[in-house]
Amino acid sequence: MVLRYSVNRRPQLTFTADFHELVQGDLIAGPCVLRYDPLRIVKMRNINPPSEIHAHVRFHPSGALWQGKLLLPSNARLQDMADPAGQGVMLDTTFDLPADCEELEVWFCVPQPGGAPSWDSNDGKNFWLRFALHDLQVSRAKVAQVAGQPQDSLDLEVGSVPEVDAITVRWRLPSATDEPRRETALAATASAPKKWTPPTPILVPQAATVVFDLVYYVGGRKFTDDNQGRWYLAD
Repeated sequence: MVLRYSVNRRPQLTFTADFHELVQGDLIAGPCVLRYDPLRIVKMRNINPPSEIHAHVRFHPSGALWQGKLLLPSNARLQDMADPAGQGVMLDTTFDLPADCEELEVWFCVPQPGGAPSWDSNDGKNFWLRFALHDLQVSRAKVAQVAGQPQDSLDLEVGSVPEVDAITVRWRLPSATDEPRRETALAATASAPKKWTPPTPILVPQAATVVFDLVYYVGGRKFTDDNQGRWYLAD
């Protein structure tokens, strides 16, 4: 059994001051928490701390739009309370995630009196977010013996929703700290649901422990499944 964190937990989106966008929890209809560090846009656009930040979330495939305001407390001292990992002055709000939502498009702006607004929108492309717990299922991950070989192999099988176009496994050996992380593209079966496996054996030392995460693509966009920041383990 592969342990996957945050299964069936409420969804949460976090935008940190060090410019990371974190998708946590599961794709469950209903309340979704949106957290945003205002220092993110202050540093990005070299502006004064805003009193409010406008958040925009578009739900796909329906195209429905939610808009809300993140209000900064008047006595907040951002520079004194900064934490790039998202534990400083975090503004938060909650919106309802529709039952038919598969992907979210998110962007932010700060109105500027007498001038153009300041945007946090991935250079106009906006931030596209998906929930890996919905898109992928790591059904098998273990180190297995290979008959007649002096090495074992990473026996990996990943299921996916039909929309996934490609998956790459990024893996390394914790015992070999001086070796770089390696990447192997997986191949999909033609049947539904899709199942992805290494096209050729991924050979590793006998009785090795392997840690890995997954990079996958939907509609040409890149997403990561790192097990909520904990990686996956095969041994």
